[in-house]
Amino acid sequence: MKLSHSVLQILTTVILVFISLSGFSKIWVLTDKNIEIRFNDQNSLLSVTDKRCNKTWEQIALTGNFRVEKTVQNGNSLKLTFSGNFNFEAELTLRENASFEIVIEAEESITVDNFEFPAAFKTPDKNHFVLMTDGEGLLLQADDKEYPMSNGATYYTGGGLAMAWMGVVDPKFESGYMVILETPYDAGIRTRREDGLVTFSPLWLPSMQKFGYSRKVSYHFFDKGGYVAQAKTYRKYIWEKNSVLSLKEKQKRFPALEKMLGGVHIYVWDKARDIEFAKELKSEGIDKALFLWDANHTPYPERGYDNQLKELGYATGGYELFTDLKTRDTAFYEYDFNGPMRFAHTVYPGKFNELAARKSDGKTYFNQFGHTTCPEAVRPEIYRKVEAKLKEFQHETYFLDVYQANGVFECYSDEHPLTREQFCQAVIKNHQILEDKYNQYIGGEWGAEYVNAHVAYVHGMMTLQRTWWGSGIEKKGTIYYTGDWRSNPRPTQMIGTRVANDKYLKYSINEYTRIPLYELVYHDAVVTSWRWEDGNHHTPEIWWKKDLFNILYGSAPLWNLDRERWEEYKYTFIESYKNVVPWLEQIASDEMVSHRFVTPDHKVQESVFSSGKKVVVNFGESDFNIDGKTIKPKGYIVLTEF
Repeated sequence: MKLSHSVLQILTTVILVFISLSGFSKIWVLTDKNIEIRFNDQNSLLSVTDKRCNKTWEQIALTGNFRVEKTVQNGNSLKLTFSGNFNFEAELTLRENASFEIVIEAEESITVDNFEFPAAFKTPDKNHFVLMTDGEGLLLQADDKEYPMSNGATYYTGGGLAMAWMGVVDPKFESGYMVILETPYDAGIRTRREDGLVTFSPLWLPSMQKFGYSRKVSYHFFDKGGYVAQAKTYRKYIWEKNSVLSLKEKQKRFPALEKMLGGVHIYVWDKARDIEFAKELKSEGIDKALFLWDANHTPYPERGYDNQLKELGYATGGYELFTDLKTRDTAFYEYDFNGPMRFAHTVYPGKFNELAARKSDGKTYFNQFGHTTCPEAVRPEIYRKVEAKLKEFQHETYFLDVYQANGVFECYSDEHPLTREQFCQAVIKNHQILEDKYNQYIGGEWGAEYVNAHVAYVHGMMTLQRTWWGSGIEKKGTIYYTGDWRSNPRPTQMIGTRVANDKYLKYSINEYTRIPLYELVYHDAVVTSWRWEDGNHHTPEIWWKKDLFNILYGSAPLWNLDRERWEEYKYTFIESYKNVVPWLEQIASDEMVSHRFVTPDHKVQESVFSSGKKVVVNFGESDFNIDGKTIKPKGYIVLTEF
């Protein structure tokens, strides 16, 4: 029987394709006792098999116009040459402890855009969880359809990463993998949904519009230990890399730190900025607290206020920021540096152009609060502002707004150019000035980790920012509205109350999905709290739940107080303090050793600390018995682990 010409053509094509694939496609294998890595040089994809639990992780098709031109194997290392939008080399090396690293090299001077590499690994099924590190920590169900996806810019806590890693864990909280950005400054981890499941991949940003330098990412695989093992792996890595100091080490340098540890953090407003108010709190048993106030708002306390607070045994400090500029500062204008607003934060007459960080097109970085200063250029103003204020108010600590929240920037100014990494180093130097010259320990907003060696507390990590902004809190005229700033002495955003919206209840305060990833890494280095507009009392109907999370995580309650708010909820404030603070004082400087869900519904949870203390909390509506003891609903017990 004769075959038609068209059929012969099809058969010939199939045979040629088969020969081509057989001749040129190759699976390259790296292996040790823990994992086996298989690389397909035809489609540039990896699969990783964890031999310890017989689980295989496979990549999704790589985005971007990249293809492998050459592969060279040397033992347990592959050197890959890619062509595409630009040419680069990637060296993949199998490391000990079930991990591998990828180093990306290219010509430093070539112009590049953002690019993803390597490809994302498939999330196995809807029952797995993605470990989000854009706040304290979140177990994001793989098939979640509402949580905002983003490019995960590192150290941008308005939707990026507070810590330079993410992970995936199975529903039993045993097996999984994590990604660490080892060159984090021009990088992010992009989250997206593939076939209905959340996954992620490293995203690399240009440095001053160029490739710039070698980029490095590592992958770590786990057969047991779940999210705790992943957090502890990251802790071991990042503490050494960033020379992180423990709270006990920081306290040796700043003895006044002891008065803050284990206490409640209080912003005071209006008539509460009076020593008589502090004395009233003291008489009601509020013994351990850090008092802070914002000089952008009147009235100021009387001179010597800090010393009076110290006599009562309180920690004392001031709110400050060195990041925001207003366009009015392009011209000189009359300003009373001895008046009632003499320490206002965004006052630099005639210095806007001198201080502003610049984009490559010469424009400034701008948000609703103003334009961003360059941390290198603003340094002389730091000396001026701090020295003037400390003459009147003898603070022990400065809370520095914005630096650990709004991300890191490039500055293209001819006078003070900075890469993103240099921007971070300049911010760190500004912290060191306050430490070294003015003997201040430092706090920050949210908690981007790059400056954690020089920060003792951060406000906001307990509030998950991706579902805080862009939610019901911004809807004026609703019971959810966060408030406004129209009253300078009494901004309702700080001292008002509201009702938690559905998105907040689903993510920020949901005991089923929240996990203390940040605490597992940093509890003994940095004290965390709720965000100041989201303090324990701002949503009264779930005040108890916020307190319970503070107990479980070993984090600080945060209050915004004027006299009216104190008097309205006085006995609840006192009850809250008595429930939370005595426990916090016991473990304030401890490492959080572990966390687990005791019950399948996650209503009962346990945290263990390095001193041997452990706490079990009950978010449920019925009694729970453990170790022969009963935990009441909305209650907790303290046990000894060893």
